[in-house]
Amino acid sequence: IGALSAAELALIEALFYADASRYGFLGQKPLVQLTQAIDPRAIVKVPGSGHYLYAGRPRQLFEEIARALGGQVILSSGVRGIVKQLRLFVAKALRHDGNLSLASRSLAPPGYSFHGTGDFDVGIPGWGERNFTADFADTAVFQRLIDLG
Repeated sequence: IGALSAAELALIEALFYADASRYGFLGQKPLVQLTQAIDPRAIVKVPGSGHYLYAGRPRQLFEEIARALGGQVILSSGVRGIVKQLRLFVAKALRHDGNLSLASRSLAPPGYSFHGTGDFDVGIPGWGERNFTADFADTAVFQRLIDLG
């Protein structure tokens, strides 16, 4: 692929080190170093999902959810490092004509996602991207997750 240009590096640093509250994102920033890496020994692949979770409580919690909901739930997103979060955020911003405020309404800016510290997403098998829409909140699966706490 080749090295990043000076302009590309400047954009990456600007997006990562910016105070996201300037464009309306009010969440905490758990990852504060652009070069922060995920220790591959700390994660486990979830069979059949293509995703990874941190070993320990995140994996245990997903297994508890999977047991409680059976085949009604899948892991739709697991561990995400800064680079992947950056790629997702830039893609979302581009879909909104570069508007970082609109992008940050449904996706945390790089460094602000808790997927780098243990969070994960679940969804309904076969729903694909629809799992990341308001439609998911209107499902029995979502209500069951709420009931489980």
